[in-house]
Amino acid sequence: MNTPVQIGLPQVVLFLIAVLGIGLLISSLMGLFSSRRELEVFEDEDGRRYRRWRKRRRELRWKRGTSGIIMLILAVSLLWLTFAVQSYLGLTNDIKVARVHANTFTNDPHNMDLQLTMLDKNGNPTSDERYSINGDLWRLECVMIKFPTWMNILGIHSSYKLTRLEGSYNDSKLESSSPHVVVELNGGVGDFFNQTYGNSLTKPFVDATYGNGVFEPADGKTYDIYVSQTGLYAKQASN
Repeated sequence: MNTPVQIGLPQVVLFLIAVLGIGLLISSLMGLFSSRRELEVFEDEDGRRYRRWRKRRRELRWKRGTSGIIMLILAVSLLWLTFAVQSYLGLTNDIKVARVHANTFTNDPHNMDLQLTMLDKNGNPTSDERYSINGDLWRLECVMIKFPTWMNILGIHSSYKLTRLEGSYNDSKLESSSPHVVVELNGGVGDFFNQTYGNSLTKPFVDATYGNGVFEPADGKTYDIYVSQTGLYAKQASN
C-alpha cells in the first residue's frame, strides 16, 4: 500500500494554529473552572494563633470567566478552521499514479495494445509495460484505505494500491461470452480486506476499505490516472 503524507508549508502553518488552539482551549477551561485559596486563622487554648492557606474546591466562575469563555470560543474556532482547511487541501491535492495509452487493431477491433506506466507519489516511473488486452475498454483497479477526517491535520492521504488491469466489451453479449485478459498488479488484492478493516487493532485509524476502478475506451489517447481521497479517476494527458 502507498500512503502519501503531504507535508508542506500549509500543513506546518495549520499544525501551529492547531497547537495554539489547543493551548487556548486548555487555558480557557482552567480559567473557567479554577480553585480559590483562602487564608484561615486558628487559635488554640493558650491563645496562640496559627494561619493556614485552605484550598477551596473547584467551581465554575461565570462572572470572572468572561475572558475564558472568549478564549474558549476562539480556541474552538481555530481548531475548526484547521480541520476545515486541511480537509480541503487533502481533497484537492490529488496524486498522479499511472499513465495509460491503448490502441485497437484495425483488423481486430475487440483487442487492444496497451501501455501502462505506473508512477510513485513523486511522479517518477516505477514500471513501464505493454499488454495485449481483450475488449473495447480498459479498466484499472485499486484498493483503498480511507482514514478518519481528524487524521487530515497530519497531511495523511488515503492509502492506495493498484491491483488489476483488464478489458471489457461495449456489447454485453460479447462481455459474457468472449475471452478476457486479467493482469495482476503489485501482487493483486490478496488478503487486503481481512488484514485491514477486519483487524481490531487498525479499526480506530481506518474509516473504510473498498475497491475502486476507472475505465476508458481504447481510443489511441493517453490518459493520466489520479488517486483522490475517494478513488481513481482519469484525465486526458496534456503532453
